[in-house]
Amino acid sequence: MTDALARLTWHYEHPRAAALAQHRQGRPVVGLTSNTVPWEIVRAAGAFPVLVTAAHEATPLADPFMEPVFDRRIRSVFEDVLAGRWSFLRLMVMPRTSEWEHKLYLYLLEVRRQAPRRKALPPPYLYDLLHARSTAASRHGLARTQALKDDLQAAVGRTFGVRQLAAAVAESNRARRAQRALLRLRRGRAPRLNGSEAMALLGAWFFMDRREYAALATRAAGEIARRPPLPGPRVMIKGSPLDHPALHRAIERHGAVVVAEDDWWGSRSAGRDVAGGGSIVSLFRKYYLDAPGPRVFPPDVADAWFMRESLRDIDGVVYYLPPDDDVLGWDYPRHRRFLEGQGVPVTLVRADARHLSAAEHDRLAEFVAGLAPRRLQRKARS
Repeated sequence: MTDALARLTWHYEHPRAAALAQHRQGRPVVGLTSNTVPWEIVRAAGAFPVLVTAAHEATPLADPFMEPVFDRRIRSVFEDVLAGRWSFLRLMVMPRTSEWEHKLYLYLLEVRRQAPRRKALPPPYLYDLLHARSTAASRHGLARTQALKDDLQAAVGRTFGVRQLAAAVAESNRARRAQRALLRLRRGRAPRLNGSEAMALLGAWFFMDRREYAALATRAAGEIARRPPLPGPRVMIKGSPLDHPALHRAIERHGAVVVAEDDWWGSRSAGRDVAGGGSIVSLFRKYYLDAPGPRVFPPDVADAWFMRESLRDIDGVVYYLPPDDDVLGWDYPRHRRFLEGQGVPVTLVRADARHLSAAEHDRLAEFVAGLAPRRLQRKARS
């Protein structure tokens, strides 16, 4: 593994490291719990933005508060916050675009109410962005984005204007372009980057300085471009967002190449550049119209990327619904009908991807084996 690849992977595997280093140097750190919080506003305020994430098998501190049905990642984040691992955050921003993140915000408020002297909790903040496509929702979201800017300035103790915001947008757009360079190496008829590796290289941008990320990811893309093409059927993962590469590894263990994910951790993490320089309006429109999330309405808007990309050099789709899912499962029948109507094979994984049984592996192996003839037929037609 080259230096660029190793450093990006290290940041992905140590998500708090860069933020802690910035905190020790005296720089304010602001935590974000998903991709639908404008990173650029935090950066323009002179703070270090970091995605708050965690992965715990046991959550003894969270269990007395949270019901068993809670999303695994959000439950793990709650555990981390209660344990004081994010106590150094100046603010912890949660968006309304996910029901689970909204509940996390409410539960943190309740913990603060019940234990007002508990000083380890970072101040929670709700970014009330709705992904309903309506004039009222758009107007509300723009107002809340302006409020986020004002409240961040107050929390950090620093004001900023168009020049600082434009610089943050330019920095972020460079990182997005580097991500897209990596993504291009996954698609087409000759992918050179597998999904297991891509998850780390793409995901690192949530945890590190994006100027450094852009330089490392650009270098990594140049190195990977010189690799030989990867053999095997090309698979897309659809369903619950994956913040770890366990399912990718399971699929690729059986001879396929995961070339895309319809979620904000993988193929859709970069999206389009932010337009408009230092305009709050343009920044809002990016996060309102071009940031994937589980609560986008109407359904045809939420489905547009998936229905387009699943027909582009994809041999099959693995649909992932972990046991704790109670949102995306409602979409599965509609998506399966679409894929079957287009002749795209699909299989459902209903177990925790981190702990697949031997039977689940056998099902994946059988699914991948069945994709090989389809791929050969497509190659012959082309």
